Formats: sequence, structure tokens, C-alpha cells
Amino acid sequence: MPRLSFVIPTHNRREMLLAAVDSVHSQTLDDWELIIVDDGSAEPVRNYVNARDQRVTVHRNDSPLGAAASRNIGAGLAKSDFVAFLDDDDSLDQNYATRMLELFATHGEQVGFAWPTLRVIDKVKNKEYLAQERPCLISGAIGTEDSYVASAYARTTGMIFRTAIFRAKGGFDEGLAVSEDREFVFRLISDNVGCSSLQSELVNFYIHAGPRLSTDANLLRQADCDTRVLERHRMFILSHPKLASRYLNLVAKRQKMAGLRSAYESTLRLLLQVRPFDLRARRRLLLSILRRR
Repeated sequence: MPRLSFVIPTHNRREMLLAAVDSVHSQTLDDWELIIVDDGSAEPVRNYVNARDQRVTVHRNDSPLGAAASRNIGAGLAKSDFVAFLDDDDSLDQNYATRMLELFATHGEQVGFAWPTLRVIDKVKNKEYLAQERPCLISGAIGTEDSYVASAYARTTGMIFRTAIFRAKGGFDEGLAVSEDREFVFRLISDNVGCSSLQSELVNFYIHAGPRLSTDANLLRQADCDTRVLERHRMFILSHPKLASRYLNLVAKRQKMAGLRSAYESTLRLLLQVRPFDLRARRRLLLSILRRR
């Protein structure tokens, strides 16, 4: 049985996928398997991915099911005790597998999932910076407020789970086009599944001009998904005021960008019930009310 299963969902991104696959092959840890879930690509992945390496498996969906469903399918096929996800347009540092498994060995069963720092490479604006570098350690229901805030920054790419926990908790919500990673994180922590972050840049996260779900063209869909996540995990979010400030301000921003003024103001009012002195939320709400007059 391999020590780690990688899952890459993909759809019509041949060149980017090949780079992602190469980064898996470059791992200093050799004991892995790679499951590529071809989500109905026009050109089947099997036509160009070298399948001579027995560690690589390609599963094809006859028609596109979406990223969340494809990740769940890949996790269902995983043979190892740990499953790590990589987006098809990103890549891994060669030490990713070794470092992340060391983190689980250090914390033991108290940690059910984890993520590293991302090196963001913005090819549109030609700049680089770090993301999700905040430290996090939550064990059961015990964690600092800063750790709960850090959990809201975690993205799917580079996240690693204990496979048994991932399956037992139902995986990603396939009804969410975006923010399914954040919803799953909130669901796991609410169920007292521990998590941790590693302050090491082990994933290259690319921003490019190609198709992405998180673009202005999908603002309404993104705002709707974020609002649904908020309603589903409202009690958990509001029980952690610093997390509420981070997440509700984000949801409100996306609602405003999507033109949902009423929802925008409602979210800000909700936040101010928990954090009456949240200056950013208070300022945003006041400006919105003044512009309606």
C-alpha cells in the first residue's frame, strides 16, 4: 500500500496537467500513487499521460461532473491512509509529500487534515506572494482564535486528509461550484476533527488568464455559494468572532461585487451583532446606506 495518494481532477488543461503530474513524479518520497480524474475532457487524458508508471491511474468521467465530484471520486479510489489534492494548474515542491507526512507523524491522531503555505505566482499581474501562511493547530474543540481564522484561508490544492476521515465525513459538497473547500473545513472542525498548517512553501498556486471558477464572470455563483456556506455553518462561524470578522467581510465583499446590495447589508449587520466595533464592517454598511439615499 502506498504511503500517500495524490488526486488531480482535470478538465481540458493538457499542458498544465502535465506540469502538475511532473511535480508529483519529482517527489523525494517515492512511495505514492497518483489518481488523475479526467472530468470529461475533450481529449482523453489517457491519450497523453504516460501510463507506464504503475503508480499512475487515470479515471475518466464520461461527462463533466465538476471539481468537487471528481475529487470525491479520486478519494474513493485512493489506496493509502492519506489523500492529498492538487489542482491541475498548480504544482508541488519536491519535498511536499515528505514534509506533510512528517507533520502528521508529529501530531498523531489529533490532526485529521492539514495544508502548507502556498507560493502564489500571478502570471497576469507578474508578481509573487505567499498565501495561507498563518499558523494553525486545532485539536478537537481546542484551538486559538487565530487558528480558526487561519482555517478560513485554506484552499483545496495542497490539502491532505486522513483518507478514513475524508470518507467518513462525506467529502466535498458536490452542490457547491466554489467554496466547497471552505465548507468542508468548517464541517470537519465543527465535528471536532483536528487540523494543522505547515509554514513551508510547498505548493505553487498559479493565477493565469485561462478559465477559472473564481473570476468576475462567476460573481453571482460565487456569492451564492459563499452565502450558502454561511447559512449552513452560521452557529460555528458566529461562535468565533475573529473568524466571523474574516469570513463575513469576505462574503459581504463578494455579495457587493455581484450586485446583491440587500444581502450585502444583511451580512454586515449580522457581523456587527457579533463584533459591534468591527470598523471595516461598520464603515461598509454606513457607506452603502448613504449611497441608497
